[in-house]
Amino acid sequence: MSKSILVSGSAGIFLFTLLTLSLFCAHLVDGKQTVTVENDIAPNVPLTIHCWSSEDDLGEHTLYYKQTFLWRFGINFWRSTKFVCDASWNDPGKDDQSKIFVHFTAYSVQRDWEKHCRNDCTWSIRRDGGYYGYVGRFPFVKMF
Repeated sequence: MSKSILVSGSAGIFLFTLLTLSLFCAHLVDGKQTVTVENDIAPNVPLTIHCWSSEDDLGEHTLYYKQTFLWRFGINFWRSTKFVCDASWNDPGKDDQSKIFVHFTAYSVQRDWEKHCRNDCTWSIRRDGGYYGYVGRFPFVKMF
C-alpha cells in the first residue's frame, strides 16, 4: 500500500508561496536581456564604444554607419545589474573634426526592467546624441 503526503492549512500556503517566489526569482536570474547599440551618426563616421559591468568587460568595438553591437546577459539575484559605456566619434559637422566623448548607462535594472524595455533595449547613437527605446514598445527618447 502506498502512502501519500497531503499538505494542508498554513503549511500548504507557505510551501505554495515559497514555490511561487522561487520560480519568479529563477526567471529574474535566468532570464536574458539584450542591449543593442547602433551607429546612426552619419556615413563615414565610425563610432568607438567600450561597455562594461562590475562583472564583465565587453571590450572596445568600432561600429561603422548602421552597424550594431549587442550583448546578452542575465540579471543578478540582487537586481543590481548595470552596464555603462564610453563612446566617441568625430563630429561630422565640424571642419576640424572635433571629437565627441560620452559616458552613459546602457542598462540598469531599476530603469529598464521595471519601466522600459525589460528584455530588449536599443540605443541609437546619432550626431545630436544618444536615443534610447524599444521598437514597438516605447518610442526612442533622447537621453544625452
